[in-house]
Amino acid sequence: MRLRLLLLVMVLPLGLVSHPALAKKKSVELEESDKLPSVQNRLYRTEHELDIGVGVLPIDPYVKGVMFGGGYAWHITDLWAAEAFGGYMRNIHTSLRDKLENNFGIPTTMFAQIDWFGGVGGLFKPIYGKLSFLNKTLVYGEFYFSLAGIVARMVGGTKTDDETDGKGPRMAFGGAPGFGIRGYITPRISMRIDFRWMLLYSRGEGHYPLCLTLNFGFTTRSDL
Repeated sequence: MRLRLLLLVMVLPLGLVSHPALAKKKSVELEESDKLPSVQNRLYRTEHELDIGVGVLPIDPYVKGVMFGGGYAWHITDLWAAEAFGGYMRNIHTSLRDKLENNFGIPTTMFAQIDWFGGVGGLFKPIYGKLSFLNKTLVYGEFYFSLAGIVARMVGGTKTDDETDGKGPRMAFGGAPGFGIRGYITPRISMRIDFRWMLLYSRGEGHYPLCLTLNFGFTTRSDL
């Protein structure tokens, strides 16, 4: 009995001394460092990309545009890319426009619409990552911002003193800021959704349609 009591008295101080030292050692191991070990290299690195896709111009109350188009992008680095794109529009009249034309005799040339457009610009891709789908499959993707200069062929528009029945065919110029997301299906095939706000100007009139596109990209790899 005395022997056990003596051993307890000898071990207890050692435990009290070693416990803070152990805690201090653990806290040092968990301190943040300048490097982030959780950040991994990109699994998907694109270089040259060809796109085909469809889109819509949804916000005009008089005409809804359906777009068929495509483009090419050169991914210079993981952050920056240059691209050229274009599209042909199939314009569909809304019921409101049909009523104005049929019931009030408003000329067709009073309603502005786009026949086709093209642009050249760049992409800035600051976010890349992966998500878990149904806790079974990893989905890799990126978020990017876009900015481009565009040209479009338009028909129709507000009447003027020289064009009392509205505007005829003309060229319009402007810019297109936007953003988009991309998801990788395979190492060489991806799907991207783009939102572009086209800011067009021609003959003293502005036209600002929103263009939503769904594209499938076929890419070469810069790391293979």
